[in-house]
Amino acid sequence: MRRALLTTAIAAVLVPAAWAAGGEPQHAFTKADQARARAASLRLSDFAPGWKASSSAGTTSGAQPRCSSYHPDQSDLVETGKYDSPDFTRVADNSFVSVSTGVFRTAAMARRGYARVAVRQLPACFGELFAKGITKPSAAKVVSAGPIAFPKAGDRSNAYRLVASVKTPTVTLPVTADIVLFNKGRTDVAMIFLGIVRPLPASLEQTAVARVLSRVTR
Repeated sequence: MRRALLTTAIAAVLVPAAWAAGGEPQHAFTKADQARARAASLRLSDFAPGWKASSSAGTTSGAQPRCSSYHPDQSDLVETGKYDSPDFTRVADNSFVSVSTGVFRTAAMARRGYARVAVRQLPACFGELFAKGITKPSAAKVVSAGPIAFPKAGDRSNAYRLVASVKTPTVTLPVTADIVLFNKGRTDVAMIFLGIVRPLPASLEQTAVARVLSRVTR
């Protein structure tokens, strides 16, 4: 139970930080693009037995987290569709996967938004938010945060890894969060893969990214 609660707390820190934009895009959601954003995401049937879906710890509205050296501004862009998936959680250890999908009015807007987010300061921001977001009596220690190699996805893509540990009054848990971002046409996608104790398998991550990519329509 304590591990499940801790995982929920970690999700609450990482999921809203998927884009970590201080200046949110303007929202002019359309029925078609809301459906497009949802259709591109993962669903529970994409996972093997032993996984469950629960309400996302992230949020689809309101101010997003800011970091001391990273505060991209998307306020001049227009988002016409957005969907945050449930947290897909592996029951055995509470590792989870989450997806955030945003559809912009034009492909040029999506490219500009992506370019402002996927910059070298992003992994350090994840580490900063993670360390600040785990509150007492637990405490987080960031071991490393930086880019990693990952198969190319869509028109442009980036991947990062955060390695950390979370110490509670009773246990210290190693955690590894892989963050994969990609853009395809009018759609920007952020995927978070959180492994408790050990990283989630690369095959699982690559299959999940390929599945979402195949569902993104231009």
